[in-house]
Parts: sequence; structure tokens; C-alpha cells
Amino acid sequence: LGLINQVLDLSKIEAGKLEFNPQTVELAPLINEVISTAGQLAEKNKNSLVVDAQENLGVLTVDPMRLRQILLNLLSNACKFTKQGEIKLQARKVANGGNWIELAVADTGIGMTAEQQSNLFEEFSQADRTTAQRFGGTGLGLAIARKLARMMGGDVTVASEPGKGSVFTVRLPVGAPSRPAGG
Repeated sequence: LGLINQVLDLSKIEAGKLEFNPQTVELAPLINEVISTAGQLAEKNKNSLVVDAQENLGVLTVDPMRLRQILLNLLSNACKFTKQGEIKLQARKVANGGNWIELAVADTGIGMTAEQQSNLFEEFSQADRTTAQRFGGTGLGLAIARKLARMMGGDVTVASEPGKGSVFTVRLPVGAPSRPAGG
């Protein structure tokens, strides 16, 4: 069912038909909600789940359901590829040519080579065949997460080293997302 929903989401994104409901949301409660949902995933591989959020994160204009979807996907991956380690969700404001919120999911898991990272955001792509066999998954989650973030005016990036874990960073603009022309 999860696969079917992901394929449907992806085809809606491709067709430009994904329903988007931007709302002004308080970031702190949304993060707490996502963390309480991800708690069980962390426990499965005996991981600890840590939140490192800046005070007064304030509000963000996003589709809250889609932001939850992105964060849960990243947390779920971190939990899957980490055993008896730590998964940390960091949230901070960044002024970099504008006002941004960065939400980073860092893990102490298996990590990836530069080659594995290069096509990570492609549809149906996983780090490699052995990873797919060992850990399962569809290879759609990250492709969808990046597309959703880009629809909200942001992006998802990765930094990783084999054996040292990975950090996936979601950057979103604080202001209201600009509507695409004719959108």
C-alpha cells in the first residue's frame, strides 16, 4: 500500500496535479508531532532519537502534511540504516540571501560513498543492490521528498561518509511560497 501511495504521489507530482495546501504552521509543535511518530521506528533498531531545535523557530508557510511526509521519510530512513546509534533532528533559522529554515536529520548509520549519493534522489534508486536487499524499501521516498521540498520553494540535500552516517538537510523559505507562473 505504501508503494502504491508513493507511486500515486509521484505521478501526481509529475503531472503537476498534487494537491498543495499551504498554511502558516508553528514549527515546534509540528516537529514534536513528527518525533513522537518516529519514536517507535527508532526503538526498533535500539536507536536514540534526539531533537536539537533552536528556540523561537516561529512559523513557516508550508503544506504541513507534506512537510511531515518529508521529515518522516528522512527519519524512517535514518532509523532503518542505523543500529544502536543516534538519530538527531536539528532545526534552525538560517539567513543566507533570505530567511530559511533548515531541518537536518543526522544519523550515525552506515553512511554512503559519493557514488552512492550521486543518484540517491532518482526515482526507484537506492544506494546499491545490496542495500536494497538488506534494508528493503522502494527507492521512491527521497525522490518524492526532494520534489515536495522544491514545490515549497526549498530543497533536500545530503552529506555522508561510509561508516560515519548521513545528514539529510531540508531547506525551506520562511516566507510564503511563491506561486509558479500560471499555477
